[in-house]
Amino acid sequence: MTQGMDISVSSFGSPSRPCMGVLQKASTQVAHRGAFLLCRPWGQEATRTAAMFRVLSERLSRQGCDVLRFDYHGTADSPGEEQDQALSDWVEDTLAAHACLHAHLQAQSGGPIRWFGMGLGANLALRASVRAAPLPRHVVLWEPVIDGPAYLQNLYDGHRAELSREFGYPWPQLLRQGRVSEPQAPGDVLGFAMGPRLVAELTDVSELQLAPALRRGMTLTCALHAEQRQALPPISSDHLHLHTVETRTNWLSSQALGTAIVPPDALRLMLAALD
Repeated sequence: MTQGMDISVSSFGSPSRPCMGVLQKASTQVAHRGAFLLCRPWGQEATRTAAMFRVLSERLSRQGCDVLRFDYHGTADSPGEEQDQALSDWVEDTLAAHACLHAHLQAQSGGPIRWFGMGLGANLALRASVRAAPLPRHVVLWEPVIDGPAYLQNLYDGHRAELSREFGYPWPQLLRQGRVSEPQAPGDVLGFAMGPRLVAELTDVSELQLAPALRRGMTLTCALHAEQRQALPPISSDHLHLHTVETRTNWLSSQALGTAIVPPDALRLMLAALD
């Protein structure tokens, strides 16, 4: 636990879908500025960005925000079976986390709630935002998935690369030796179980549905790589801010494990959402 930080473990959700989270209260040295809900990615990306999310929480706390980061049901510290989960289930968990943070905020000094989602967590945040009550003031989406089949292919490629690195031989040679088998989903990929519902919902991801959230009146900041921006449908809205991510970080790579380095633009966009 970071010295001087007010941090507690929170349990929330329904009896059938309990979730665990970490609530970090705002620093008392600055004016209170509401709260931030942090929506993590899934699988190895969640594992390898855990330190980064902890740093984000600490920095937002110093800016006067209460911060909740959490694990979806069936992932990390939250109970549940990995293979039984789906995107639609994790949307419900995101809404439960929002309700938990809102209740905490109302019991304190109040204020608006903003959301930050990374990778698949950005997709879950976007889907949940159209149903959230109260409405989050600002949702920051960092590198959301806009092509589900391509995302699955990246998982397969990452699986092959990690086993090749671990054994010290090229993937084709490992296959010929019978030491590995081709990754496939449903199944275990990169050490995580993917059930049929999750795979089906991921396969159906083909675009980023920004319009429904914008129609609700919330502000969206969407950070994408240049080629991803080109794939977005044309949308003109004063409530939509698009940002081009210049630097790529492969969060599926073991080299990213444990890094606490926060992409500078990610923190900048989150701080801008406080205005």
